[in-house]
Amino acid sequence: MLELSLREARRLAIGAQLLAGPAPRRPTKRLMRETIRRLGALQIDSIHVVARSHHIVLWSRLGDHPQEWLHELLYPDRAVFEAWAHAAAFVPIELFPLFRRPMLEHADSPRDHTARWLEENADVLERVVSAIRDNGPVSTSAFEAPAGAGRAEAWAWHGNKPTNRALDLLWTNGVLMVDRREKFQRWYDLRERVLPAWRDEDLPGADAERVELGAIALAAMGVTTERWLPDYFRGRRSRIPRASAAKALEELVDRGTGTAVTVEGIGPAVAASALLDARIPPSRTTLLSPFDNLIWDRERTAAMFNFDLRLESYTPAPKRQYGYFSLPILYRDQLVGRLDPKAERRERVLAIKSIHLEPWFERRAEDAFYTSLAKAVASFRDFNGCETVRVEGGASAEAAARLAAALCD
Repeated sequence: MLELSLREARRLAIGAQLLAGPAPRRPTKRLMRETIRRLGALQIDSIHVVARSHHIVLWSRLGDHPQEWLHELLYPDRAVFEAWAHAAAFVPIELFPLFRRPMLEHADSPRDHTARWLEENADVLERVVSAIRDNGPVSTSAFEAPAGAGRAEAWAWHGNKPTNRALDLLWTNGVLMVDRREKFQRWYDLRERVLPAWRDEDLPGADAERVELGAIALAAMGVTTERWLPDYFRGRRSRIPRASAAKALEELVDRGTGTAVTVEGIGPAVAASALLDARIPPSRTTLLSPFDNLIWDRERTAAMFNFDLRLESYTPAPKRQYGYFSLPILYRDQLVGRLDPKAERRERVLAIKSIHLEPWFERRAEDAFYTSLAKAVASFRDFNGCETVRVEGGASAEAAARLAAALCD
């Protein structure tokens, strides 16, 4: 059996995620579409202290580009759709057949609390569907709160409007699809109007779905274990259940798509065969969203990169160690630290609230690292529509000072 060092496994993962070598000089919308195809899913998140996560993931691979391209791929291009893939995500439209089954299953067998709500609010569902059928796409703002509705609890994502929950459930059930987004707000339409060519009679078999999704996940991960594979397309529940992961990987090895390997410190795994003989250059120096496909599996990130990834947006400020929305720093096949940025849009300043380097790396970080990091930060500044960068500090005054000096060069 082929034995891979941990560094070789990381190189495979980075290459599979299109993070090796320099970013393209001239990104195009067509290249963006191909990038999303390679990734298989692009997780959506609403945090907006800098560009939203889904835009950052694409920036890490494409460099500075118009953010509206992604919106255009959804509408009018219809090149992607929204689904529960890895959480809510943009998914290549070609994969719709592989994600239709969970929509229908959710509609046929909702969980108990959802089933009760659907039964008690059948009139709300019908009103929402009728409004869309008669008037075309709608957003949540198209419906008023019920008369006498009190103020919603802070935790109630659907607010005090049952129509908000109805829209979300009808989308999850596949009755509706996201037609487009305007200022990040979803507009919903009937599935048959968004994707008129689809017929549910064309649904592939469940086993075929799992193997095909396994192949897409393996190609995007570069190397995976039986334990990691189910996380890639986990949605509200994994499309490759852990009990089926070993069988899916065996099928991929039998096909020649995957190669059985042993990874140093990890054990038995499967690598994407197409990458094993490829010449994968070192990674670029870039910043990663905490929801980036390379690192969204915290267990895999710890095993592959020896990196403790934390999202502290929901941690009280006094208890944060790294910052509200800290972005890991990828450099030479390693995650070497993180910085916490904030786009102060009115002043057009990208503030680096803090920078933290891993202790093992900070002691030996050379000028070449700070030069490459400064270049990545400058690109991120431009991507966020800012004109200047302000480095405020961090755990290491030296790291902050050296980054600031590199930005001035």
